[in-house]
Amino acid sequence: MTSTYDLISHIPGYMVEILSARILGKSVDTYKLAEGLSDEQRLEGILTGLSHRQHSLLMDLYELGGSVQWEVLNALYCRDLGELRQDLVYLGGKGLVFQGGLSARDPIILLPSLYPLMEESRRRFIRKVDDLRWAALPQVSIWGHISLLNTLRTSRIRCRSGMEPFKRGWEFLEERLGGMLDLERVYWELVELGCIREKKGVLEVSLQASTDFAMEGDARYSLWRFIQSCRPYPGLEHKVFSSVADKAVRRDLLLRALHLFLLGRDPEEPRGKEIAGSLIDLWLDLGILRKDLDGTWLCFADQVYRSLKTGTAEAQLRRYCDDVVIQPDMEILVPGDFDPVDLLNVGEIADLIQTDIVSIYRLTKKSVSRGLKEGWDVQKLKGFLERISRHQLPDNVRKTIEGWAMTRAEAHILRGTFLVLSRADCKASRGLKEVLPGIYRIPENCEEEIIALLDKKDVTVVGAESEREAEEGASWGKLLPFQLTQKCLWKEARKEGIFPFGMVSPLPYGSKGEGVFEKALNDGETIVIFYPKQGYGEIEMKRISPIYIYRKGGIPFVEAFCEDTGEGEVFDITKVRALLKGV
Repeated sequence: MTSTYDLISHIPGYMVEILSARILGKSVDTYKLAEGLSDEQRLEGILTGLSHRQHSLLMDLYELGGSVQWEVLNALYCRDLGELRQDLVYLGGKGLVFQGGLSARDPIILLPSLYPLMEESRRRFIRKVDDLRWAALPQVSIWGHISLLNTLRTSRIRCRSGMEPFKRGWEFLEERLGGMLDLERVYWELVELGCIREKKGVLEVSLQASTDFAMEGDARYSLWRFIQSCRPYPGLEHKVFSSVADKAVRRDLLLRALHLFLLGRDPEEPRGKEIAGSLIDLWLDLGILRKDLDGTWLCFADQVYRSLKTGTAEAQLRRYCDDVVIQPDMEILVPGDFDPVDLLNVGEIADLIQTDIVSIYRLTKKSVSRGLKEGWDVQKLKGFLERISRHQLPDNVRKTIEGWAMTRAEAHILRGTFLVLSRADCKASRGLKEVLPGIYRIPENCEEEIIALLDKKDVTVVGAESEREAEEGASWGKLLPFQLTQKCLWKEARKEGIFPFGMVSPLPYGSKGEGVFEKALNDGETIVIFYPKQGYGEIEMKRISPIYIYRKGGIPFVEAFCEDTGEGEVFDITKVRALLKGV
């Protein structure tokens, strides 16, 4: 970790005495200069005398990591660049801000000894969570996701490459799921989670991934959305975790911290503050962050902080509504806050008719047959309906399900050899050779097509290879434990050295550079220049009073009296590296 001494050691040795005289009022060596700059009492006195604008600038430099590129500051203070430079020059004169080189492209560096004081100032915007009264957390539901999966189970929606449904597919989904907001967002989230897949241009539901999503969604969904929202800005999730941690922070502090982080990544992003604000609002809606009753302070929801800290998703305890009504007309009325796993199971055995605060499902012969194909049996199906029903399961519903199960056709595949139908009156598709009554030979490599044809006829195929074994669970990604890290201090070697901001500047190019010496000559001023020793190589500092300026071979020269040597010398103006201002 870089210290103030490490920073000051990059000041060229020939400049230390004169710069220390400027900052501390006395000429000292590098070690004494670092010691003087680190004097806490002196620093506190300087900070007390700063304006609000200057103090805010120091806080921004601290929040940005202590080493900030000019592009970032230009984007942040684009409307007040004159005041920005004026403040930086003042702070540089106090030894609080340095420049990493002599070009306009070099970073602005904050004095490392200021870090503890900046952190102390930052604590004014931080409080203990228990000291505040907090608003109730919003209830985040995955009801819409499960409803969409249940809709896809009963439909055959074609899609383009990339899983994009055709226009008619979107219209169908909007018709069935009209009560759902952000249908497209929910759809693409399920695609990314692996719950929806494409097979031969048709959308299918991945049973394993959907089951995982229903089981883990309450614990993982909000965390997943939080991490997904940070993905376009690498490192943002760690920035949020470090900024908030287990404390309450002022919303304006977090907003500023995120805005600075986004600008630090991309200074050309014009909507940094708007993006930061929308992200905070999203995290509040997801229950990642919670706000106090006044909306001034923010903190992590308890289970969210523990989950991020440990890397283990922790579900929020909640009670689901069990007011499911199964009517004699085979309709199932399901409330919106029903258990997501049971809601997914309802979609396996019943067709979604309408979504609203209370969704309507209907048991049909085809939906019951679909459930039986997915591994349900009659007893399990009736037991499930009896368990979720608020009232006693209507007798006609029970008997109808039993009748549908008894009359369903069933086909058996003997692997690689024959197709056997359970009833002689159940005819297979034309083109199959009937070996014995109800027994057909399946041509090589045609099994999948035969299964699809029988499925259209609502025939249950026993013995077909299941793709479920190859399915993967929901693609939540890894929830790694987040660590609270210390702020990284500046650490970078510079060939040109480190200089207090505004004290040293490169000589202007061309005629403007000559003008500096002409003005000093006319005004009788002494100036300090940084010039290569013997015309090249190591740089040395010279305090000179110009006497005469002339050109030789098109190159400007200045003849001057050197205050340090007491002799007259000639300097090639084009080789002057920099000037010390305000001598």
